Amino acid sequence: MTFVSDATSLILLAKVGLLEMFVVRNNVVMPPKVYDEVAKGKDKGRLDAFLVERLAAEKTLSISLADKETKAKIEKLFNIRGGELEVLAVSLAGSKTVLTDDKKCLAAAKALKLNFITSLDVVVALYRRGVVSKERAIEAIESLEEYGWYSKDVIKSYKEAVK
Repeated sequence: MTFVSDATSLILLAKVGLLEMFVVRNNVVMPPKVYDEVAKGKDKGRLDAFLVERLAAEKTLSISLADKETKAKIEKLFNIRGGELEVLAVSLAGSKTVLTDDKKCLAAAKALKLNFITSLDVVVALYRRGVVSKERAIEAIESLEEYGWYSKDVIKSYKEAVK
C-alpha cells in the first residue's frame, strides 16, 4: 500500500518520534509542495524538517508529482490549495491512501472515496504490528493530543485501541 502524506502528518509523526519507523516499513510519498512546506522549518531549526530532508535524500520518503488537470478539478470542487491539494491529486491519480490530519483534506478524501488515515491511525498500526510497545503507543497518542487538534473523545478512543 502506498501512502501520500501532507506536511502536518509528517511533522506530527516526526515530533512523536515515529516518522522514520513508519516510512521504512511502508511506501510513503509526498508531493513537492508538501516537501517545500516541511522544509520551511529548517530556517527555524525544526528537527522534523531536517528528518524529512534526510529521508527524502535517502529515498526512504519519495516525492511524487500531482497531475495539473486533477489538481484543477479538486481545487474547484473543494477549494483546497497547497500541499493538501497535491496530496489529494496524487492519491486520486494512483489509488493511493491519503495520510492527513487536516479536517478539510479528510472531508475531501471522503467525498472522493479515497482511503485515508491519520497520524493516530499510524500509531495504532505500528502498535498492532509489534513495532512499538503499548507504552510507547500511548505516549505517542498523548503527545499527538498536545501537538494536534484532536478532541478528548478521539484521543480516548485511540488509547482504547491499544489496550
